[in-house]
Amino acid sequence: MNIVGTLLFAINQWVQVILITRLLGLYEVGLFSYFLALTGPLVLFSRFMLSVLVPTQRKLSYDYVIFHEFRKITNYAFILGSVVVMLFVDLNIYESLCLMIFVLFKFYENKEEFIYTENIAEARIGFMAKSKIYKSIVTIVLFTAASFMFRSLLLTVLSLLVSQMLIYYFYDRRFSFSATRVKIGIRWMEFRNIFILGIGLSTVELLNSLVSNIPRYILEHYHTVETLGIFATIMYFVIITNNVVVAINQSVVAGLAKEAQNSAGNFYHSFFRLCGMFLLIIIAGEVILLLFGNDILVLVYGEQFMGFEKEMLLLGVLLIFTVYTKLFEMALSIFNIYNLQLLLQGTTFIAAIIFSFIIIIPYGLSGAFIVVIINYLILALGQVGVLVYHWKYKVSS
Repeated sequence: MNIVGTLLFAINQWVQVILITRLLGLYEVGLFSYFLALTGPLVLFSRFMLSVLVPTQRKLSYDYVIFHEFRKITNYAFILGSVVVMLFVDLNIYESLCLMIFVLFKFYENKEEFIYTENIAEARIGFMAKSKIYKSIVTIVLFTAASFMFRSLLLTVLSLLVSQMLIYYFYDRRFSFSATRVKIGIRWMEFRNIFILGIGLSTVELLNSLVSNIPRYILEHYHTVETLGIFATIMYFVIITNNVVVAINQSVVAGLAKEAQNSAGNFYHSFFRLCGMFLLIIIAGEVILLLFGNDILVLVYGEQFMGFEKEMLLLGVLLIFTVYTKLFEMALSIFNIYNLQLLLQGTTFIAAIIFSFIIIIPYGLSGAFIVVIINYLILALGQVGVLVYHWKYKVSS
């Protein structure tokens, strides 16, 4: 059910892009993508990857209330960081207002994500699936109504905030473990311990987001917002794929973590089976993409997306790396291998900056896809190297 909920949620996000592209225009969808690129790194860093840390951590035994208080602090830090970012980007008053509403939407999404974290740790995936389904339905209805009635980016973004708040207050909060327990203030020692344990993984996620968004920054700055809009709409196939993989990971991470505690060998046996399952899905997806990819693109986004066969071919390569880097990331996190992940993402981050300037500036849209593929390739090779090392020296020995 969680996979169904995640697919519906991914379709919900896709509908947003389709409606903005068709009803508002490429500039607006480019601007919407720019908001995602600006807030994405801050969102992931402020979440401190508690969705992975809480179910898998072994050094701490804190109640959910402590982790909730930690998240509350980092969530307000996210708003502060977003305001600082707004001071340094070139947006007019209307666009800045849209961005501020988008920040509030992400603020409530972060609050909801912690409730998901609690339920993941308790292996209560059914609630999370229903929450995604309900939120997707409410968001699609309100977002579609706002798009058709007002043709305004401000009001469509506002519909996202309203949808998020409705689901959070009227459904999600009822399934929070921390909300039903006695509130206790987090002490400095507890905050420090969680910070130290999670800073490596959260920095990995921050760098991962920056790696994904650097090509967007370069496209927006050196080309046009419309070019960024085209890139963002095609890249939503990657986002949908990523969401599906994350959903499956969330469904199995608690069980795999228990297997890893008992026997690393048993973990790898289950993990390789999971990788094989994804391989079958990838093969089917690649066949569809190669045969009908450009037709799907034109059907969904309109005639203005005719002639992007080369980009769709590059997308097919990118989807393979998207799936397996996310799987390898989960495996590394289960074994609490955070420092090496930080090194890998740091290397990929540097590569992203270098290749973005070398390739995207002269080659534009196609160059952006090539750079993203190079980034994923570097990351995947590093992740495989670390896992092979772990198998050789931790499992075989």
